[in-house]
Amino acid sequence: MVWVINGLLYGFFTALYTLVNQHYKMNAYLLGIWRGFGISVLFFPFLYFNFPWPQTAYHWGMLILQGLCIGFYDSHLFFASANYGAGATSRVLGLATLVTSVFWWLLTPEGFESLITDGSVFITLILILFGFTLSCWYMYKDTLSRPVVKYMIPVIFSLAAMSIITKELAIHGSSVWPAITYYLVIPTFVSGCYNSYYYIATEKPGFLGFFKNVFSKHATKVGLYIVLFSAALITAKNISLRSAPNPGYVMCLVLTAPIFVFLLNKYNKIPDNVSVKAGFSMIFFIVLLIVLVNGNFGVVD
Repeated sequence: MVWVINGLLYGFFTALYTLVNQHYKMNAYLLGIWRGFGISVLFFPFLYFNFPWPQTAYHWGMLILQGLCIGFYDSHLFFASANYGAGATSRVLGLATLVTSVFWWLLTPEGFESLITDGSVFITLILILFGFTLSCWYMYKDTLSRPVVKYMIPVIFSLAAMSIITKELAIHGSSVWPAITYYLVIPTFVSGCYNSYYYIATEKPGFLGFFKNVFSKHATKVGLYIVLFSAALITAKNISLRSAPNPGYVMCLVLTAPIFVFLLNKYNKIPDNVSVKAGFSMIFFIVLLIVLVNGNFGVVD
């Protein structure tokens, strides 16, 4: 059940994460710089606890690839939340559930073969995932526009890739503390480099202008919010993905984020119309998934 609790925390902090730029509407690359370098610097001192460093080129390659995915994901998510709102942005991510699950099954054929040996359990699992996705879609179909869906398609695949890489690192990497520390230092540093490159390329601020803009009073304030929420988000995400049998199941829990966004928008009196009935339906399928995966039903992948 640890992955369930941390998956829900992942969803909550994802909601806060997307709400920041709905409110401030800052340059997404600038926020990505703060998010990447800020977290990396904050957790760099923990490397001195004599954790074993990654020993293989494959492990380092996965960490660097994860950083590039994070950089792409962050910048697009921040741009989308500023332009389309946190509600619409977080809702489109619902499509990542099936994408992540299918990709993981393709990458783990042995576990998938074990899963489908019990046809009734596998069919039940597929029905739950389908029901969840359908509920998610009906919950938001009237509030989504083609532009936001089109813009977020690459983000969905990026999120799926990030989840799969995190799970892969958990299987072939080190124990939980070193793994989280490396994630909080190495990939985030790479993502900071990614967003710095694109900020300089698109805004052309110049050498002094770059540092002036990054460390302006306003950017620092918003950047610290992003660092705080992201540190909690990444920690919960890593713990959840390490213990869940399939990263796609964690995506189901992450997609409670739109519910948190809706509640926080309602509290702040920001219009965000959704179907409440479909929302309860989505929660129902999440509960069924938790029971099926955590029960003694042989769901191992």
